[in-house]
Amino acid sequence: MLRLVYYDHRCNGRSGRPPIETLTLAQLADDADALRSHLGYEKVAVLGHSYGGCVALQYALRHPRHVSHLLLVGTTAAWDYTEELLAELRRRRPGPEVLAAFLDVPADDATFARNQELVAATLGLHAFDPARAHRLFSETVWSPAANARSRELMAGCDVVSRLGEIDVPTLILGGRRDLFCPPSQAERMRRGIRGSELIVFEQSGHYPFVAEAEAFRRAVREWLARMR
Repeated sequence: MLRLVYYDHRCNGRSGRPPIETLTLAQLADDADALRSHLGYEKVAVLGHSYGGCVALQYALRHPRHVSHLLLVGTTAAWDYTEELLAELRRRRPGPEVLAAFLDVPADDATFARNQELVAATLGLHAFDPARAHRLFSETVWSPAANARSRELMAGCDVVSRLGEIDVPTLILGGRRDLFCPPSQAERMRRGIRGSELIVFEQSGHYPFVAEAEAFRRAVREWLARMR
């Protein structure tokens, strides 16, 4: 029996809105550990997607004795591949307005509201089904300021040199057509984390747990069962 505990980071979703300056990767990792302690678990399997994957890596490095397993989905250990990303983005030939929205999601509420359609189109670049991405976008609880701050934190995330410190069973999952965190970044993490395994979903972009939901769930369950 697995229990999935899903929560919103501070300044995000339905969680509280402390000063945006408190939103750091280290603080988010410590928040996660405070939640673990509150729930009474000594060790937990930590799963993070995209920006959440950066938090998961921070958690594994800051609180290693409380991690039983690590699952990294569509994420990266360092944001140092901008040229690769831009080259792929140009290859996909989005319209100029969509390109601008992808590169600079506005931080203020008014501008963000006006540009929702463009940002939704941007999310479509991450999936084979843009209409589904648009629907998911419309159902998401957004904090534009937190979204902008999260982008800043991801840009400063670089733990490549510390991947060798991670010594727990690790599963890395990614989508073959993920624009934001391409398979090359998943492979770099696989090389850096001893004994880690990598699964690439061929029909997915940035959200394999949506595009190939059943295959994703099966892969995670089977891996966790094998690693117990």
